[in-house]
Amino acid sequence: MRSTILLCTVCFALPALAQTPTIDLSLWTTEHINGTGPWMIDPANLHAESTNTVITDSSTFYSDFDVTLLEFRMRIDPEGGDDDLPGFLLGWHPGDSTSATADFLVVDWKKVTQSFQNWGTATMGLAISRQTGPFTRGYGNAPIDLWSHTLNCTELARGATHGSTGWSFATDYYFRVLYTPSSVDIWLNDQLEFSLTGTFPPGRFACYDFSQSRTGFQFPLPGAFTLYGAGCQGTAGTPFLFGPETPYVGESLPVIVANLLPTAPAFIVLGVSNTFWQGLPLPVNLAVVGAPGCFVLTSSDIFLLATNFSGTAYMNIALPPGITPSTTPAFFVQSFTLDFAANPLGIVLSNAGAVTVGIR
Repeated sequence: MRSTILLCTVCFALPALAQTPTIDLSLWTTEHINGTGPWMIDPANLHAESTNTVITDSSTFYSDFDVTLLEFRMRIDPEGGDDDLPGFLLGWHPGDSTSATADFLVVDWKKVTQSFQNWGTATMGLAISRQTGPFTRGYGNAPIDLWSHTLNCTELARGATHGSTGWSFATDYYFRVLYTPSSVDIWLNDQLEFSLTGTFPPGRFACYDFSQSRTGFQFPLPGAFTLYGAGCQGTAGTPFLFGPETPYVGESLPVIVANLLPTAPAFIVLGVSNTFWQGLPLPVNLAVVGAPGCFVLTSSDIFLLATNFSGTAYMNIALPPGITPSTTPAFFVQSFTLDFAANPLGIVLSNAGAVTVGIR
């Protein structure tokens, strides 16, 4: 705990396995346990961040669905500087902040062991606890139960590998949560931290922070590289374009084109549309200009020279951190290469790919 407020960011994101409901944070709800700090969400409705500026504040931002399966990444910004309790709640119900019959699980992580005011002691490490009944309010109207895992909050287990280890700044922590009426299993970095059996009430997933200002939750969106259309016959075969990896924000997207002449220049074309180009509807048939069977499948907005390795062209396309993740294709790619023996126009075109940019 600090006397002056420093800001801290915790980012959560989803790796491979996905929660069944589509996550749209515009449908989620803020409920403060105490304090009034708002939660802010990004335009894509995938990232939420609390902006409380009082060290005693505790708040939740809960889902519009009952949690079953969820994966995410946690990261704490080193510019924050605090040492308190980021985490999440399972089985939360609207109104639990003041309910006399609240019953939900708390997964929280303290950076250091610390006693504060009349709250008792919060122990360093990762823990899972169960709150049953109302909170007991302490200094700043904060819930003593959640700070020290006492009174109506019963600690069920410490993490198998991080139960006595505090979190670190600028470190990615990957969580997987499986929550059922009879079991709770939670993995961290593919290590099983908690495996509980019992009777657990259904309820929402809630982003949670206790005195950890600017706690952020990043939820995932799967990327995709979807092929469409067909290439036209060239001297070395029909050029075939594909992307071997899933497109994600902040990463590179490799694009490969096979079946080219070994020394022919190969170009990758990026377009923002696959329906119109220069006022013309796509696809455009190039038969009228001497390339029968060749179709322009994307608008030609950016031309990039690829490297041709003996008939297979390769290029890495950077997807910068600032690019917006999308649920529909963000852009389209196609390739063309010089092949004077293939047709009178002297070029052949590949199939195309629609790129949907995901976020982990």
